[in-house]
Amino acid sequence: MTLRSLYDAVRDGAGHSKDIALRTGQRDWTFRALLAAAEAFAVRLAPHTEPGDRVSLQVTDPVAAAVATLGCDLVRVCLLHRDPTAPNALPGRVLHDGLVHAPRDGEAQVLGTPGLWLRSGGPLEDTPVRLPHGAHVFFTSGSTGAPVGVVRSVRSILADAFRVARFLGYGPDHPVVSAAPLYHAYGFNYGLIGPLLAGAPLRCAPARSVPSQLDRVVSEAGAHTLIALPAHYGLLSATPNQDAHRGLNGLKSAVSAGAPLGVGTTSDVVRRHRIALYNCYGSSEAGAVTLARLEGDEDTGYIGAPLPGVSARVDESRNACTTGELMLRSTSLAEGRLTADSMMPLTDEDGWYRTGDLARLRQPQGIDLVGRMSAAINVAGEKVSPSEVERVLTKHPHVLDAVVTAAPDGARGQVPVARVVLRMPTPVDELLSWCRTRLSPHAVPRQVEPVAEISRSPTGKAQWSPPRKRAT
Repeated sequence: MTLRSLYDAVRDGAGHSKDIALRTGQRDWTFRALLAAAEAFAVRLAPHTEPGDRVSLQVTDPVAAAVATLGCDLVRVCLLHRDPTAPNALPGRVLHDGLVHAPRDGEAQVLGTPGLWLRSGGPLEDTPVRLPHGAHVFFTSGSTGAPVGVVRSVRSILADAFRVARFLGYGPDHPVVSAAPLYHAYGFNYGLIGPLLAGAPLRCAPARSVPSQLDRVVSEAGAHTLIALPAHYGLLSATPNQDAHRGLNGLKSAVSAGAPLGVGTTSDVVRRHRIALYNCYGSSEAGAVTLARLEGDEDTGYIGAPLPGVSARVDESRNACTTGELMLRSTSLAEGRLTADSMMPLTDEDGWYRTGDLARLRQPQGIDLVGRMSAAINVAGEKVSPSEVERVLTKHPHVLDAVVTAAPDGARGQVPVARVVLRMPTPVDELLSWCRTRLSPHAVPRQVEPVAEISRSPTGKAQWSPPRKRAT
């Protein structure tokens, strides 16, 4: 059966049932109530829009996110998923729930419960780009730090969400808790669309939840799966009390995405709560690619085998020992990336997407990530992967977290430098010695700086500008 829309897919999967779709602190929303709210919202929104129009979505209420997504799908409006805390002056039409930015005079209230208002900001940039009706745009900084709009069709979203739901076993008897932001593709597909398609009761927790909050929400929901960020698992691992957060012990599985989990973090979480912990490798462009089960003693560069329906290769080579750019092909690939005046196609003529990640293929299956092609540090002509150096540092028993970047060097052009978060005081010389026995000489950090914390984005990517001064 060909599904015409997200609304059709959720409706056909849930069947207008009285089963719980979304649980909030105020009320439980059945699938019937959620779909009815989406229909009412679509009726109120239609006079303000035409099919193909773009509307930015800035909401923190998960019910508002679900209603707006399904309602905009009905009227074939393109949704731009934006951080709800972004400035209150986004161009074009903006849908918001009034929780971060209060409604202003002249805004149209397009739904009462949950509250949804339509604000008309300044005009969108004059661009000839026409998006597919009902498309979704997710903004990702990737490896450059500059936001890029990734255009995903309904077809690719459905393929991705169904793939994830099947792998994780979502269903009416499989409640899900998500603490991943819904404006990110990961949180949207794993923590909203996937559960709705499978009829799994969903409870959302704030992305900045501390362990005690996650413990309470998971326990109250009777959740089988937790969708969360690396920072959440890092906080759980840092809790010294082995008996803390017993509410998580009912989980069957948990998923992390955005950045690799430290070996110590993985082993602590798995040992304490005895759950199947999966690391997701994927992106806004590719959707879910792998879900590797972690035990805590594996190489953090290993990301597992491609999910069913996803093909992977390295460059043009069929040699499994070759290191090169990882290429992907699947039904969940995005349509393209937005530029100022066009949408750049994502794939080549054969349907392959170049990820920009350096990788090796294992036999008989599986992928090892080496690092980002664009992030390679050029040390006197020798290429160093920051990810490889970070993996070596975090294998030291006293290192909780690490980030490596390039610093200018008069003799070699660039050298790697590192910041580390330590579990206990450790001499820098010991860390350097650890690296020297495990890395090529040009890959050993020139400097290692212990810090209290490494700033990371909501999805776990390290935020550290390269040093301006030359390393000494």
